[in-house]
Amino acid sequence: MNRTNYNTIAEVEALITNTYLLAAVTAIVFIVISIIAAQLIAYEGSKNAKDSVKRRAWFFILAAIELVAFFSYNYFYVEGLIKPVPALQAPFFKHSAYATIVCVVAYLILGFILSKIMKHKKYGTIFPSKS
Repeated sequence: MNRTNYNTIAEVEALITNTYLLAAVTAIVFIVISIIAAQLIAYEGSKNAKDSVKRRAWFFILAAIELVAFFSYNYFYVEGLIKPVPALQAPFFKHSAYATIVCVVAYLILGFILSKIMKHKKYGTIFPSKS
């Protein structure tokens, strides 16, 4: 495996940009996974159905997995590619945390919006409308 080391500020800044782009892609991938998970949970059809609770639980479980996975990838793998100089590692570590927050918030916002758009589908039961 060919590991590239990042030795300059310009390379680390490019890596920071790539981290934010990866955050957006990761949020979209986890949205797709949550849609698939919602489709796999069958309607129960009874008065006290718990299927929407299961979908909502899986939505938030996936958010937690996304948070841990994205931050762990950046912390344990990507940060190891940066030359061990605090002036290079500190900015990346800060933006790695910000990108993780962006990733999870984007997932939650996109999930909420899609739930409202698809209100008559299974995914719409994650955040049901009051009407």
